Amino acid sequence: MTSTKKNIVFSLPLLVFSMAWQAHSQTLDTTTFVFMGEGLTAGMANYGLSSAMQNHDFAVLMAAQMNAGIEQPLIQPPGIGDVIGYPGQEVQVQKYPQGSVRQMYLPTDKTKAPIQTPPLFVTNVSVPGLTLNDSITMKPVAPVVQRANMKQTTFNMILAFPQLILNNVRLWTQLEYAEALNPTAVLVELGYYEALNAAVAGDPSLIPNPTAFGKNYNTVIAGLRGVQAQVIVTTIPNPLDTAYFNSPTAAAAIVQSTPSALATSFNVGPQDYVTRNGLEAMGYASMTGGVQAAQPLPAGSVLTAATAAAITSGVNALNAQIVSAAKANGAVVYDLNAFLHKIKISGASAGSGTVNGDYLGGFYSLDGVYPGATGHALIANDMLSFLNQTYHRTFTTVDVAAIAATDPLGQNLKPKPSSTGTMERIELRGARR
Repeated sequence: MTSTKKNIVFSLPLLVFSMAWQAHSQTLDTTTFVFMGEGLTAGMANYGLSSAMQNHDFAVLMAAQMNAGIEQPLIQPPGIGDVIGYPGQEVQVQKYPQGSVRQMYLPTDKTKAPIQTPPLFVTNVSVPGLTLNDSITMKPVAPVVQRANMKQTTFNMILAFPQLILNNVRLWTQLEYAEALNPTAVLVELGYYEALNAAVAGDPSLIPNPTAFGKNYNTVIAGLRGVQAQVIVTTIPNPLDTAYFNSPTAAAAIVQSTPSALATSFNVGPQDYVTRNGLEAMGYASMTGGVQAAQPLPAGSVLTAATAAAITSGVNALNAQIVSAAKANGAVVYDLNAFLHKIKISGASAGSGTVNGDYLGGFYSLDGVYPGATGHALIANDMLSFLNQTYHRTFTTVDVAAIAATDPLGQNLKPKPSSTGTMERIELRGARR
């Protein structure tokens, strides 16, 4: 890494801190608080977007603590949306037992209470899979269900009402939708999907050009500031801090092995990362009679140290653009990247136990990239603390212990170190000759 790049990386926290102090003279009106982002803010988790997590995401939790109304575009389980790291799903018209997909009709069981009529507009306008460029260019397309395009269908399900069901109504982009709500405050979380896509593909070239990205981000912030909204933007989390990517030590604990055994069996270097799919492949090899020495893994199982470094550099460059655009437009920056890095490095208390950012560590859901209920609660509390410090407010925090107590992704799923995680457990036949 060059000295210039180092200066950019290390100066970000200082610049964010300076901007937070500048915001002390500003006020935060939460009357109409809009959340604008992608899957993280939408409540994507466990391989889909559905009300199962939407009702527990950090946006809902924050709104409750701020006494701000929030309208969610609730989706019936099992949910919709493509999952990062898996092939795209075929879009299908809903069928029994799924009803309306978007929760908006009366139940077929007349003994049950009617489903509340959904709001005409939503204030969480986040859409899974949405990129920064999509937020200023993508619009609803009729019909609502686009069989060949899951992202467009998901976009339609969330942001196409009432536009696609009324005549002669203007179709809005995500940004235009947010502006039309005349928000008093907006939290913007964009750019994460692009970083995830590049990291999961193992291709740093998929990270957007920083200059073009900065220009688009400036457009978003300037548009929202143009309607007199107070704007809080988040930095982009480094995908390497998610549970999709695991150190050799963490991976060994999950598959009940040791880092040295993984190195010999699968050529995993000490600075490499084992992906969620790699964990599955390693576990399968261990359970089905072992592997030969230096067994090749399926593509996408390991992210090399060099590629990981390039991904990190790319994310840092995009975050520098976010901070610059925020400063130019009088917005405030919340360092989500730093918070999730802290979770990965140190974990966090959650009731009587702790959670961490490794796979099955309790913070992230089973997809490895989006948080579970406890993770969302911890994010909400850190953001609320940031708002309290920045705007001299006194929002109370969420009861993380209560949420963790009922979160199935909690301590009971954590992998425990195995005394049998040795070369013999992983059946290194080649090594025993």
